[in-house]
Amino acid sequence: MKALKNILFFTTQNAHYLKKKWFSLLLLFITPICMIGLFLLLVLQFMTPDEKQRSTLAIVDNDRTEESKILTQLLIMALKGNGHIDITRMSDMEAQQAMERQQITSYVTFPQGLTNDLYAGSPIELPLVGDANKSIENAMIENLLNSMASYIESAQANILTVYEYAEKTPMSTERYNQLKEDIFIDYAIYTVGKNNFLVENTVNNTATTMPSYYYSMSTLFICLTIWLIGFYLLLMREQSQSIQNRLRLLGVTITQTFIAKSVICISGSVLFLIVLYSVMNRWLALALYPLDYWRLLLFVLFYSICVVCLQGIVELLSTNAKMRMLCYVVVTIIIILVSGALLPTIYFPHALQQLLLFTFPYEAFAWMIDITLENRNYANYMSMLVSASLSIALFGLLALYKERRL
Repeated sequence: MKALKNILFFTTQNAHYLKKKWFSLLLLFITPICMIGLFLLLVLQFMTPDEKQRSTLAIVDNDRTEESKILTQLLIMALKGNGHIDITRMSDMEAQQAMERQQITSYVTFPQGLTNDLYAGSPIELPLVGDANKSIENAMIENLLNSMASYIESAQANILTVYEYAEKTPMSTERYNQLKEDIFIDYAIYTVGKNNFLVENTVNNTATTMPSYYYSMSTLFICLTIWLIGFYLLLMREQSQSIQNRLRLLGVTITQTFIAKSVICISGSVLFLIVLYSVMNRWLALALYPLDYWRLLLFVLFYSICVVCLQGIVELLSTNAKMRMLCYVVVTIIIILVSGALLPTIYFPHALQQLLLFTFPYEAFAWMIDITLENRNYANYMSMLVSASLSIALFGLLALYKERRL
């Protein structure tokens, strides 16, 4: 009970202290919006794709069998209606010439003997030649082709099983060949015609498909991060050793004062975020349900707890004021970069992308984008809950260790 009274007392004192700093609060609200808005406006000019520039994929069918024709036709049907990739058929010579003239982005070759490899159960290889200056477009096309090959290979085991039993039956060679073709067509339509490989493996880059919406949400996320650190710095006051000793004699702990500051930091930052979102949503016009807002609020709270605990850990570990300020700047930059709010993580190396999946800034921002822009109708809070719990536990242990030393 005494601990709760101490927390409530210091929370009230911090609120009264901030009332006297109304001009600093106004600057804290406006400054990050202006700075981030100008910076993202410059980034947006480079990230916005040109509608006139589309990726063009050429198909070179050197096998020239009925099966290869079916595969090419299914690939064309799967990509039909895609807003980023045009697809066409060419000969090997025409594709090479078009590539030299930069008329196409890449071309894929269905090699001779592809049908025999399919029926023999051999691995499927679809060579892709692309323009070195369009690495992102080529990566997307290569991902689609690899997915298509993997789905067809997964069906080969079932096809070969049917072939093995069919050979043991008394049927004519003509009927057997017709059965092979029919089974191949059925499995090809099953694996490719449902567009599963497109849905599950397409490189989704919301920053280029919806750049204005993406960077509007990233502005909110970055502002939230800066506000959390700004509120914490405003409430950070150097206390003399005698004052600290008196507070300890009165039973006031480091954890209690930290919780009081955290409540004000998170409450003020969330209030700023709601105000900014209300203004921006007049232009964005996001149609979200009340449940979506509750989901977003939970992710914001978990993320805010992680950031505030990280600031508390820096305060405990750093005794020099200048070093502490430098650490805050470095931590803020790292959080913003890791989240993908400034530069989408799709442009990072693949190995680094896998590591970022386990960080709380990436997790929080990714779910915020999914809920607001991808119409996600569910949310998984477990990762953020674990991150927030670990942050609280780590700060609590460090605070307890420091109090023991004092």
